[in-house]
Amino acid sequence: MRKKLLLILPPGPMAEELIGLLEQDFDIERTDNEDTGFGILDDEYDVISAVLVDLGMLRSSDYKIIKKMDEDKIFASIPVIAISDHPVTPEDMECYDRGCTELLTPPGYHQVLYNRINNAIRAKDSFTYSEMQKMMRQLPANLFLKDAEGKYIFSTQYWHHLHKGDERHWTIRGKTDIEIRKDKQNALKAMEADKRILETGVGTDYIIEENDDGVQEFLELIKRPVFDENGNVSGIIALINDVTEKELMKLELEKRSRTDGLTGLLNKSAAEDLARMKMAGCIREGKKSVLMIIDVDDFKNVNDSFGHIVGDRVLATIGRIINNCFKGSDVAGRIGGDEFLVLLRDIDSHDVVRALADTLQNEVLNAFSGDLKRCVSLSIGIAVCPEHGTTYEKLFAAADAALYYVKSNGKMSSKIYGE
Repeated sequence: MRKKLLLILPPGPMAEELIGLLEQDFDIERTDNEDTGFGILDDEYDVISAVLVDLGMLRSSDYKIIKKMDEDKIFASIPVIAISDHPVTPEDMECYDRGCTELLTPPGYHQVLYNRINNAIRAKDSFTYSEMQKMMRQLPANLFLKDAEGKYIFSTQYWHHLHKGDERHWTIRGKTDIEIRKDKQNALKAMEADKRILETGVGTDYIIEENDDGVQEFLELIKRPVFDENGNVSGIIALINDVTEKELMKLELEKRSRTDGLTGLLNKSAAEDLARMKMAGCIREGKKSVLMIIDVDDFKNVNDSFGHIVGDRVLATIGRIINNCFKGSDVAGRIGGDEFLVLLRDIDSHDVVRALADTLQNEVLNAFSGDLKRCVSLSIGIAVCPEHGTTYEKLFAAADAALYYVKSNGKMSSKIYGE
C-alpha cells in the first residue's frame, strides 16, 4: 500500500520536479497554502503519512501549520518536512527547533528523497510509539504485540505467570510463550491460537485458568491479527484482562444452581443429569453401575416431635454423611424432601453394595444421640445396571420398588431389586 503525502508548495519548477520524483513511490495531495493544507490534513489525517511544506512559506507564517498540528494529539504521528530551494544555511536549521522532522534541499535524487521521507515517517512513528508505551503501561489490562513467528515484540506489563531471569536484564522480547510461561499447558494453548490467527487472519477470544502458587486466577485473552501494507498478517496484537472475580462469581452461581442449599449435595435435576451421563459411560465401557434410593424413615415424626429446625439439621447431617461415604466418581444428590440418590460406578459384587449400604446406615445411626438416636434411620432401595435396567428411568423404577419393599417390611434396612 502506497503512503500518501501532503505537499504545500507554491507553483514553480521546484514543485513540478519534486512531484515528478515523488509520484513514483507515493500518492500526492497538493495545495499552495497552509490554511488549505491544514484543512486537507484535518479531513485525511488517518491516511496522510507526512506533510511537505515550503521552508519560505513556513517562515512567513511563523510555522503556523506546525503550531496548529501541535494543538491536537491526533497529528502526533505525522512528520512535517521542510522543502528548501537552496543548500542549507545556518538560519535554515531553525526549522528543526520549530518542529520540523526533516529538511530536504537540492539536488533531489529519487532514492535519497524516498529514503529520507520514509526515515522521517518511521522516526515520528517511533517517537509516538514510545509515548504510547508509557501511556499503555498505566492501564490495568496488559497489552502485547507478537511478530509473524509468534514471538513477543512488546508487552505493557510483565505478569507474574512468567519465568524471569535477572530482573535487570530479562526481557520478553524475542521469546515465545513456551519459553517464558510457567504453565506449559496454557503456553501451548496460546501458541496454537496464535498459529491459527497467523494462518487465517481471524482473531479469537478465550479464557484460561491459572493456578500459580496455589492461587486460582482467570485471564481473558483477546487476540487480533495485525496486517502489513500489502494486507498480509504480520503479527498479533492482544489484550489480557483479569476476569477472576467475574469467573468465580459465574462458577459460584453455577454451583448454586446445581446444589441443594440445605445438604450441599447436588439438587434433583443436577443429580439425575449426572447419573444418566455416568450410567451411559459405564454401559459404553462394559461396566456395572449401582443406583441407591435412600429415604429417611418416618421423617415427618422428626419434624412433628422436634420441630423443622431440628429436622433440617438432621437432613444436613445425613447429606454430609452421604457425601463422605461416596466421594470420587460417585453421584450423590437430594431428590426430594427426605429422599436421596447415590449412583456408584464399577461395582461388580452385590456383597460390596450391601456393605456400603450397611456402612451408610451405621454412620447415620451413630450420628445422633438422645431421643433423636431412636428416631432417625434409613431405608435403602438398590438396583444394578445393566442387570435391572439400562436407562436411568428403568433403573430408578427398580431401585424405587426395592425401597418400597423395605419401607413395607420393617424399614431401617436395604434391599437389592429382585432379592
